[in-house]
Amino acid sequence: MQKSLREVIRTVDRPVGMFVNTACPEMVEITGQTGFDFIFIDNEHGSWSGETNAHLIRAAETFHCVPLVRVPGIDETAIKYALDSGAAGVVIPGVSSVEDAREAIKWSKFAPVGKRGACPYVRANHYTGKSEHYFEDSNRDVAVVLLIEGKAGVEAYDDILNVEGVEYVFFGPYDLSVSLGIPGQLEDPRVKDSIKEMIRKAKAKGVYSGMLGVDPEDTLDWFDCGADYIVQVGDMSMYYRMCAQWVDRVKNGAK
Repeated sequence: MQKSLREVIRTVDRPVGMFVNTACPEMVEITGQTGFDFIFIDNEHGSWSGETNAHLIRAAETFHCVPLVRVPGIDETAIKYALDSGAAGVVIPGVSSVEDAREAIKWSKFAPVGKRGACPYVRANHYTGKSEHYFEDSNRDVAVVLLIEGKAGVEAYDDILNVEGVEYVFFGPYDLSVSLGIPGQLEDPRVKDSIKEMIRKAKAKGVYSGMLGVDPEDTLDWFDCGADYIVQVGDMSMYYRMCAQWVDRVKNGAK
């Protein structure tokens, strides 16, 4: 059985994930094999269509790596496709208001909690058609991760945390820096202090908070700040950096 994100956070010491920005199952398998606990398959910035998700999800499951999908937006169809394909949850970008949070939960959960379209013959239910436990189990285990990444989301954050059903938040420092007029300045106190305060507030509400990690040192720092889970900046970025370092050492003799 596939783990839930909740189970990973509760049972794994310093749970780390990876943004998947390439439509490559082999990269996902390597991510799982090397010990990453979960992945965020990126349909917001990734350059593939939705049917590829199932292949990436299967690759993650091969190595017991929990797959979630970042959908392009708060869209009923995109959320349904991701979850029906077997994703353990969805990451909802650009959550900026109470209404956004409620919409995200509505399309991710079956009635009576939400209004997700119900079909028991999908991959998420192993194609069986059996519905004795599927809908109830999905409502319990499917993660709805609200991505707070702009000034409006920060301003509405306290109210968002009070929305019924909110269990996970995640912070986008790049978008936040852009919305604050300091693009890319992730170390600026206006970015870092704002995120630290949101982590503190989430913990006080019993909500799991996640953060982007740009490198191992940054990742450890955010765990020290109280984040419950960290997602590495991405397979594409990691591969780029490894290639650049390799070529630099060979061409320039860098130590």
